[in-house]
This record gives sequence, structure tokens and C-alpha cells, in this order.
Amino acid sequence: MSKHLLKQFLIQVWARFLYHTGAWRLVDRLAPRRLLILAGHCVDDPLVNGDLPAHLRIQPQHLESLLRALGGRYPVRTVAGGLRTLADPKGPRGVVALSMDDGYRDNLTALPQVLAATNAGCTVYLESRVLTDGRTNWGHEFFWLLGRGRDSCEAFARSWVEMDDSSEAGLLFQDLLSRGAADEYSIKKVLKYHCEPKQRDAFVRQRFEAQGGDGAGLCRRIHLDSEGVQEMLGSDVGAASIEAGGHTRTHEVLSSLSAEDQAQEIGGGRRDLEELFPGACGATFAYPYGRAWDFNPDSKAAVRAAGYEAALTTMPGVVTQDSDLYALPRFMIDDSTQLHMLVAQAAGGFLLLRRRT
Repeated sequence: MSKHLLKQFLIQVWARFLYHTGAWRLVDRLAPRRLLILAGHCVDDPLVNGDLPAHLRIQPQHLESLLRALGGRYPVRTVAGGLRTLADPKGPRGVVALSMDDGYRDNLTALPQVLAATNAGCTVYLESRVLTDGRTNWGHEFFWLLGRGRDSCEAFARSWVEMDDSSEAGLLFQDLLSRGAADEYSIKKVLKYHCEPKQRDAFVRQRFEAQGGDGAGLCRRIHLDSEGVQEMLGSDVGAASIEAGGHTRTHEVLSSLSAEDQAQEIGGGRRDLEELFPGACGATFAYPYGRAWDFNPDSKAAVRAAGYEAALTTMPGVVTQDSDLYALPRFMIDDSTQLHMLVAQAAGGFLLLRRRT
């Protein structure tokens, strides 16, 4: 068994032990005060997000069951609300927050019902170009191409090589094809990290339109427009609430941009949101993609300069009072998410282990 598989096995054993024996209650008292931020994208709705990969979607029944179970143990807030609760010396030892990235239409059509049923809050992170220009990012056109057999990974990679076989991306696509490894994940990785953005966007758009894709129509189908965001923010979810947060203008990998361009993406995105929703832009920001290599010190400086009080990654973990406010961890959720793992995280089970070793 590899070290990675052994580590995953031991994590599962520890989480199941804490959950099924009730030992999480003891761990909760021993661990430092903490905030677990859950990160999702879509509440599954085939008519809205059926072309998106499974890891971006979660069934409403599964989300409701997770929030209901967690809510019986900890309050479930918006991200800003969770941070305020964590900072309150009289607050509970543990708190949970829910976040959804990218502003999908199901955040209005399906999410509020789940929140109302579970008394949970949520922060929805918005790309501003979707709202100002009615244009989604290249990734959604790529997913549309591969969804429902409209295009194949091999044909996509071969078409790029025919256009450009000497660039870094062209060489990487040739390598994937030679190894029979041109799958969705590998192709998207090349497109994200090894392509000139304008060339990538134009290539994906050309194939998208050649297959009958309608960019404006796709944006309207999967994303909220400004009226939809207003309605979402005003949704009746009982004692809980929905708030907005920033997610740049175009969802580019920030670390691939200059400091000036990052400031335009982050600060410009906030200005766009403030113009559309005065006073409702929110206090927090989520880095696009959010892994440690997707942002850098210039990104954090731009987030501060834009007026955000905190920024979220997609690196796993829980937030403590000692955490870097501009690199807060989150726990990604989808239909494969297991309750025992969330309870162990929320109780500080893994945080306690790290402090003991």
C-alpha cells in the first residue's frame, strides 16, 4: 500500500472512530476554537448544471442531510458570520459556514429551500463578468463541449496540436495523446496552467460555437444574472441568510497574472459588484480554483487593497484564531462527502492530531 493510500485509510479510521463512538464530543472540548468552511458549487439541477462535472454538484437531499446533521452539533453560518462567531470569546467552540462558488442559477432555484429547511446560512462567491457582460468563463464552454458526447478529449487535444504543435501546450497535448492519457482532468490542467489565456479562450470558443454552442445562452442557463442575485440575496431562508462575496472578474488563475492584472481582476470585480449591489458585495473573497499554487502574495495584497476582510482557498483544513485571514482553508463537498468526515473536521479532530504530533 502506498503512503498516500495508507494516509487516506488512517484518516477514514480516525474520522469513523470519532463519529461512531461519540468521541468527537471530547475532542470538541480539547481542540482550539475553530470554524469549518464548507465549499460547494451547485445544488444539482440537470436542466441548469447537467453539463458540469460531478465534483461540482451536490444533490439537494444530500446537502440537506449534511447541514441538518451538522446543525444539530454546531451553528451553520455565512462565512462572514462564521468568522464573527469565531472571534467572539463567548461563542461556541465550533462553528460551520457554507460557501458556494461561481453564482450558479441553482443558488436561487434550489439552495434557499435547503437553507430554510436547515436554518443554515451561505456565502455565494460571484464572478462579475458574468453579471456585467453576460459571458461565462472558458471552463464552462469546455465542460459543455465534453458533456453529452459533443466532443471527445482525444479530438480536442488533436485539434489543438493541429493548430499549434510547438508551444508548451502543444507539446503537452502531444505527450498526453502518445500515452493515451488525454482525459478531461489532464486536458483542463494544460488549459489552466500552460496556455496563453487569449489563445486558449479563442480556441475553446471556436470549438464551442462550431458545435452549436451559444455563449450568451449558456451563461443565462447556468449563471444568475443581476436580477437573480438580488432575488437570491433577498430570499426568505428563515433565521439564516445568504450573502455575496467576490470571486474576480473572469475566474483566471491569479498566480499567472501580473500584480497589476491581479488588482484589476480582484479590485475591479469588487467595484463591479458594488455598482450592481450597493452595500451587498460582502466582506470576503474566494480565490479562483484556490489551491496553494493558484494565488500568491500579490493576490493577497490585492484582496486587502480591494477592501475584503478575508480570503478563502480550497486547501483543506479548519480555520482557527491563528489562521491567516487571507488564506483560509475550506473543505470541498459533493455527493461523495461523508458525514463522519465533516463531524471529525468540525470537532477539530485532525487539528488536535496535528497539534499532538
